[in-house]
Amino acid sequence: MTVMSTIHKLKNAYPEADSYGEIEQTFICPGGEAMNAAILLSKLGMSAKIGGPHWGRETREVLSSYAKRYSINADGIVIDESYPGVRDFILVDDRHRTVFGYFGGYFSDSVKRWNEPERAAINDTDIAAIDPFFNDTSVRTAELCVEYGKPYVTIDCRADSFLHSHSAATVVSKEYRTQAYPDADQHTLFDQFIELSSGLVVFTSGKDEIVYGRKGREIRKMFPYLVDVKSTLGAGDTFRAGIVYGLAQKWDDDNTVRFASALAALVCTRLPIADNPPSLDEVNEFMSSR
Repeated sequence: MTVMSTIHKLKNAYPEADSYGEIEQTFICPGGEAMNAAILLSKLGMSAKIGGPHWGRETREVLSSYAKRYSINADGIVIDESYPGVRDFILVDDRHRTVFGYFGGYFSDSVKRWNEPERAAINDTDIAAIDPFFNDTSVRTAELCVEYGKPYVTIDCRADSFLHSHSAATVVSKEYRTQAYPDADQHTLFDQFIELSSGLVVFTSGKDEIVYGRKGREIRKMFPYLVDVKSTLGAGDTFRAGIVYGLAQKWDDDNTVRFASALAALVCTRLPIADNPPSLDEVNEFMSSR
């Protein structure tokens, strides 16, 4: 996903219903899993190209300006002036974020306003990140990665899906697990994911323990880094970007997950991601100090 986000940072804790909350700061900037990852990877020194939702009349200016700022290749993006573009509105305090958007209508609309995968772009890439939200288009992108022998990282998809079974790594959030597998035992579910892929499987749970591993290897666990949280918005997007970076560097799983956790922790200390993404030096210094 690539969206234009209007983020309202609340001065105090999230208010009860039918009460009042004071807005401390407002930001208008890019958001979404793909754009956040592209910004972070660019800041870390990688070249990034994005595809996905068409940019509309209300989103193209902001999105294109940030893409240019971070040297993100957006040549394949379609500009569609006939609709506003994908937007969301977010309320955040230091521990919570609530997103209001149009995603239900976006995906149920008879007009599909997103790009098909580019063969040339996939053939040229070292590693891809694929969001699962675009249904058959997401699967076609994964199929092209398999065809060209290109590793990819994905998130929040079912254990028996094509996306997961062929991924180099799958990051599965607690939020998704609760929705997709409400009655599942977490240990059993992790074993199921492990058995159905040869790639790295990572279960994240916010500030709670991270569980990760591969088929035929010991299951590993680590706690996320502790930081003074300004906002958790985008922490999951950031963690996935860290996994992409680690795999691209051909690190082992321990170092890859540790780096992803550090990157996500640093993002939680700043808002918004798009205006102040961590540099590689910052991440390395952060890890060496812990």
